[in-house]
Amino acid sequence: MPDRPSGRWAILKGNIGVMLLSSGFWNLASSMTWPFYSLYILELGGSHIDIGLISAMGAVARIAPTFLGGYLADALGRKKILYSMSFLLAGNELILAFVPDYRYLYLVAVLQALISGIRDPSFSSILADSTAPENRAFSLALWQVVPPLFGLFSPYAIGLVMDAHGIVTAMRWAYMFTFGMGLVASTLRYLFVEETLVNNREDNGDLRVAPKEILGDFRETLSRLSIQLWVFLAIDFVFTFAWALAEPYFVTYAREEVGVTAAQWGLATMLMILVRTMLKPPAAVASDRHGRIKFMLPCMFLSPVAFILFVNSGGFHAVLLAQLMMATLGSIGDPAWEALFVDYVPREYRGRFNAIASVCWSFIWGTGNAVGGAVYQNYSKRLIFNLSAGLLIIGSFAALLRVKEPEERER
Repeated sequence: MPDRPSGRWAILKGNIGVMLLSSGFWNLASSMTWPFYSLYILELGGSHIDIGLISAMGAVARIAPTFLGGYLADALGRKKILYSMSFLLAGNELILAFVPDYRYLYLVAVLQALISGIRDPSFSSILADSTAPENRAFSLALWQVVPPLFGLFSPYAIGLVMDAHGIVTAMRWAYMFTFGMGLVASTLRYLFVEETLVNNREDNGDLRVAPKEILGDFRETLSRLSIQLWVFLAIDFVFTFAWALAEPYFVTYAREEVGVTAAQWGLATMLMILVRTMLKPPAAVASDRHGRIKFMLPCMFLSPVAFILFVNSGGFHAVLLAQLMMATLGSIGDPAWEALFVDYVPREYRGRFNAIASVCWSFIWGTGNAVGGAVYQNYSKRLIFNLSAGLLIIGSFAALLRVKEPEERER
């Protein structure tokens, strides 16, 4: 295992610096595509239901690879999984650039889910392993701020191209650019990331013993966790489902019902990224010092207001205000909620419980996307945003009544 730099800025010379730079290059390009992905599906002949189903298929397809990826990260080491899967993900971007119609996006979504499911545990482990206790909070704050800044102007820039040349043409160009940046990022990881795990496991990644070991580990984990943690997770699932209902359809509603242009949506996305990068790190530090609940609950109760404002928008400025309100509330409340999740989970079970939670989140997110698409197309475009707001209110009251600060935070 390489030595972890302990100085505040010395971390930029090690794995953290490489990961920040490589992910920054990837964000520079991917920020051109993800804000407009739902529009790409529609322009390729898909329906609003297809938007939800494609997202749902990808979310469900991640479940098994996530478990396998966690096992392989500990059995084979982090680096080889990280860079090999990164190259494959870059190749997936090239496929996205040339799909002839929306039906191929189902296959692409599954491929991306399989590859990223295997890669992500190694990705997270490299980041965690490469931080020292004395600079961990600072390292994670950098991680939240630096890569998105690379893509700050990308949504607005590609929005201008879309308004001039059409959505499909602009998205194909953007995906080809993302492929190029993905190759650059993957090469940087291959050349400069250092392995953080010395492999002493006797099975050496033998897939024949993986299912038995995985099932045994997770059974033990489920039996050792507190009731309070499960209550917390149940409330979190309500919020996850609420967001999953509406998230793919913000851009379609803004374009179809409000008349927002691609450039205007790109500008709103750019400003949301800026708000998040400015507010999240200080909000995280404040929640560490002053407690989680006082930051979390007000943001929870105000979030439904942003949804109602969005769905009743009469023009771009109202859409922008609603989006910036969501970004502000998320930037202040999310770090406290995420930290509380870590506070509840004992260190020795944290990795396995994260995998369990990730699988549950994937299933709930996929179900919410599919339900949202069906409601959006067959019943009412406004209804999914009102449903989301109602679920957020229910979750907020549940959190007010049942979620407490732990007497002692898990280390």
